[in-house]
Order: sequence, then C-alpha cells, then structure tokens
Amino acid sequence: MPRIDLLTMMVLLVAATVATGCRSPIFRARNLPPEFRVAANKGESNLNLSTLASAGSKNSLLAPGDLLEVTIATGRDDERVAPMIVRVANDGTVAIPLIGPVPVSGMEAFDASQSITTTAIERGIYLHPVVTVDVKTRAVNRITVLGAVTNPGVHEIPRGSCDVVTALAAAGGLTEKASTEIEVMRQASQNTFLAANDAAPKSENGNVQLAAYQSLQSSGAPVAPQNVPQVSRINLADARFPGRIDSRLNDRDVVMVTKRKSKVFHVSGLVNKPGQFELPVDQDVHLLDGIAMAGGRSSPVANKVFVIRRLENRPEPIVIQASLAEAKHNGAENIRLTAGDTVTIEQTPATVVVDTLSKIINVSVGIAGRTTVF
Repeated sequence: MPRIDLLTMMVLLVAATVATGCRSPIFRARNLPPEFRVAANKGESNLNLSTLASAGSKNSLLAPGDLLEVTIATGRDDERVAPMIVRVANDGTVAIPLIGPVPVSGMEAFDASQSITTTAIERGIYLHPVVTVDVKTRAVNRITVLGAVTNPGVHEIPRGSCDVVTALAAAGGLTEKASTEIEVMRQASQNTFLAANDAAPKSENGNVQLAAYQSLQSSGAPVAPQNVPQVSRINLADARFPGRIDSRLNDRDVVMVTKRKSKVFHVSGLVNKPGQFELPVDQDVHLLDGIAMAGGRSSPVANKVFVIRRLENRPEPIVIQASLAEAKHNGAENIRLTAGDTVTIEQTPATVVVDTLSKIINVSVGIAGRTTVF
C-alpha cells in the first residue's frame, strides 16, 4: 500500500474540514437582511453647545458672593442718599440696614431692587422707597475643564451662570476627538461642617451650643460627613440634558471631557494602500468610499468583494459578497460600512490573467528601452 506523505494528509484534512465544518454564511449585498445592515449616521456627537439651554445660562443673575451697591431713597427733603455695599450671603439673601435680610439670589439686578422695595414696605420700614441695585463685583467659581476641549485648564465663571455648558464654552468648546460623555467631579461643600453645626441644638438666644452637643463633639462621634468628591456622568446627547440632569457647577468642580473611541475598519486584497481606516464621526462610509480611502483597486478588472462583518448577537461573523460594478449603479449593493468590518477585494482568474499580461508587457517594454544599437 503506497505511503501518503505529510503534505497530502494535510491537504486531505483541510478539504474534509471545509466540506464538513461550519462556514460563515454568505449574503449578497443587495439582498442583505435589514438586521445586518448599518443604520445611517445621525451625527449625534457633532454637538453645537450654543443650542443647549440651561438654567444657569444667564450671566446677569445674582449669586452668593456677589458684591452689590444698593441705594435707597425715601423722598425726604433732608435725606442724604448714600449707596451701601452689601454681599449676597450663602443663603441667597442680602442684609439691608433697617430692612433685614432680603432674598435676591437668582434674580436680575432690577428684580432684586423690586424685592428689596416690596420687603421694606411689607415690614413697615419705608412707605414709598426708590431702590436701585448695581453689581459691583461678581463672585466667580473656578472650574477646571480637562480632556478633549480646545483650552483645558482653570476657568473663572460667574457663579450665577456656572454650569456644564458654560464651562465647556469657556474652555473653547469640544475638539473633534471629543465624545458626548463627560465626567463631573463635584467637590464636597466647604460649608458642610458648618452646616452640620448650624443644625445643632442651641440656647434660646441662638448663640451658644448646648453642653450636650459639645459633649457629643468631644466624644469623637461624627458630626458631619467627610468631604469626599462625588463623580457623576453626563451624556450631552441625552434627550434629558439639560432639562432633567443636574448640570450646575460649584467652586473647584472638575469637568472631564472624555475622548471618543476610534471606530475603524480594514481594507485588504487588491487595493493600492491596504490598511486600517477610521470611520468619520458625522458621515457615512459606503463600500466604494472605503475602497477609495485605500487608494482604489490595484487591478482594473477586480470586481468581487467580500465584507466580513462581526455582530454582537452572533458567535461567528457573516460574509457579505458585493460587486464593484453593481455598487456603482445600485445603492443596495454599495452597503454602509461599520466599525470592525474587513473589506477585501478578491483575486479572480480574470485579475490573474490581466495582472500577468501587465507584468509581461512592462518587462518587455523595460527590456526594449534598454536595447543598445551598435
């Protein structure tokens, strides 16, 4: 019995595997089922920050820490009107002599003057006062913006309009590599400990803490939460943003804009520049576009194309067969490409013949060009 050499055995084994083993299903591009097609790119990540409205988008709103110049005229003949300088407290009020605390945070300067006027009349301090409010110095929050923005760093933003959108605008906006996902690290309030103390029981005059509470402090029992920053994630493309998502920022908060993960596809086979190519963010890439990005086909008669596509819900990839000639005239054949696709222009008998003839002709022309006449 003749011996079968090792090479013959390997050939037979491969043939048997192909004949009996599992093969990836092959679909024609023009008849590709809808569940295997790629949806059109909606360009959701190409955001225009100016279209994102937010609660803190008005720079003229008063905020805690703002320094105001308040003038009150009562109309008396002997009155000497002198402006007073007051600061908006953390609770959003200003303490006006004789009148007392008046809430003004979140108001325009004109509305704040109306609030002071109304409060003075209601408390019986003045009958018909004329109140003017001017902003002398605005309080600012120092917000650190990092990641995929044009001008990363620390930016001072008026406290009355300090939110995510304003911070991104102050940093020059998003770069082309930015994703819509951002992380916000909010610092714990500097007044957390003070706020806890304010809630402690006090004596009737409100100035002295009760001894029982002082004993609790001295016993080492926790009286306030630790100042631990809280990290939250916001998707700028989320339909709920900014209406239902908390986008306000406080002093020393940090905004990190993450970079978009590159989505790539591969082109190989009979092309001039095979390799890996990145899918644009805001536009579709079809089969002919991908081949053009790879320098076009290297053989003029190359026509048969396979697209190997990997799907999340399938253990094995599918193979999509297309024709370059038909793709030029049939949109269904010129399928959209997606991340992970591998496009290969196959070698066929026609391409082999044409490429061989081209090499023979080139060699003949080269030899003829080097012929020397004696």
